[in-house]
Amino acid sequence: MTSDVPPTVDVSPAAPIEGAVGDTRTVPGPGALAGAFVFATALQRADIDPQTQARLLKALGDTLPLKPLQPGTAATDRTLPAASLSLLIPSAAVVAAGLDPAAVIPPVPPVLWSTDAGQLLVRIAEVHADLSDGAIVITLPVTCDQTGPVDVTVTFITGSPDQPTGGVATSEDHPRGPEVVVENWAEPLVALAWHTLVIAIGAMSGAGGNDFSGRDLISASVAVSKDGLTVTPMARHTFLAGRTP
Repeated sequence: MTSDVPPTVDVSPAAPIEGAVGDTRTVPGPGALAGAFVFATALQRADIDPQTQARLLKALGDTLPLKPLQPGTAATDRTLPAASLSLLIPSAAVVAAGLDPAAVIPPVPPVLWSTDAGQLLVRIAEVHADLSDGAIVITLPVTCDQTGPVDVTVTFITGSPDQPTGGVATSEDHPRGPEVVVENWAEPLVALAWHTLVIAIGAMSGAGGNDFSGRDLISASVAVSKDGLTVTPMARHTFLAGRTP
């Protein structure tokens, strides 16, 4: 399964995107959102009163205390509640669609896909996910002349809390939705949904942690339930070049 929109599809914003220069409110990137969620969850687990939390956040400023991981070692599981995931997925979709969050001012514009066969408007700002035990459904709202506004869904079967998977997910080869849409745009739609999910999971793993080389942590396992998405971050393995005789 590819994680990018196929190169045969011409992708372009359907509305002008203003630059971020001079603007203070652009779209938050998935990494920034995931970091905020992970830190907020840690504060909740610590059971610190709101006044102490406020003083701690002020003292930390833009930094977080990090403990680099040795190669191949795992960090504590990170669970993102469904409500927080509802904010992370649209941000991940912005990146997956080829837009730069730092240069996009809300509302996020739709993206127009064009081929010789026709055009499809993808409403990036409305992309969302629904969770169940062991599965996540990415909904892609789209519009074309033949259907008007419709929803297309892509279901990924992942690990569950009882049986997490090592970052592997399976899906059908076609999305679910109006036939004229899913038959003509199956590959790029699945690719967009998959890329969105990969970016969201990667943001969770990389938030607030790295290895001794300064690289972001990666996902060792993924588990989904109706309550949220859980990833186990880990440091990449280090492979040393062998000597030749």
